[in-house]
Amino acid sequence: MFLRIRSSDVGRKTFWWYTGKLYGDRYGEPMRPLFQMQGASQTLATRISDSEVAYTLKEAGYYCDLETGEVIDGEVNNVFTDEAITPQHYLSSQDLIFSDQMAVRPQRDLPSNISFDGRIIRPDIKGDRIWMSEYLFVTVGSRSGGNPRISNSMANFEASLEDVSKPEGFVPATMQYTTFNSYRTWMNMGDTKGHVMMRLNALKLERWDQIPEPLRSRIEADHVGEFGDA
Repeated sequence: MFLRIRSSDVGRKTFWWYTGKLYGDRYGEPMRPLFQMQGASQTLATRISDSEVAYTLKEAGYYCDLETGEVIDGEVNNVFTDEAITPQHYLSSQDLIFSDQMAVRPQRDLPSNISFDGRIIRPDIKGDRIWMSEYLFVTVGSRSGGNPRISNSMANFEASLEDVSKPEGFVPATMQYTTFNSYRTWMNMGDTKGHVMMRLNALKLERWDQIPEPLRSRIEADHVGEFGDA
């Protein structure tokens, strides 16, 4: 069930289009919105045994103006420090293994300073609606004795139980995605204590050309050959 909601039939690419906001805080203060977000991801699942599936994800995302939603190319003001910073848009990837024991683990061994806890939450079914979740909790210890960096992602997927129960074919789905992480390095927050949190809504798509313009064209220009149906 999780594989069909999260990705698609084994060996078939699936795409997600997302939008949302990045929030931030300093300890003792409430969260505040910092940027709008937009991006897209591409996934592929490959069965490696009766009980395990190798899963790859590639994602490109952009920090956008909070009011206009336009992609930021250049400096903006850091509302916490009142200094100019330059948001660093991203191309990131995941190479994971999903097991029928509801565990998620990296495909490769991680350095000793990285702690990884991945899990799949069993289905929550109400009527014809099914929800399943994926949690990834990561801590990267500092080799120089500084504070560790945390990276927590919590994805909640929703689909039709009727669609998921079919033996094959595309399963329409939506995703609500939340992160709770250390500050981005480009925010230049120094020793200030606090976090950033991403809140995104995503739609699952069958084809790359369903990603709307101009996001699709921007990704293709920035990351030539990285995304597409082929």
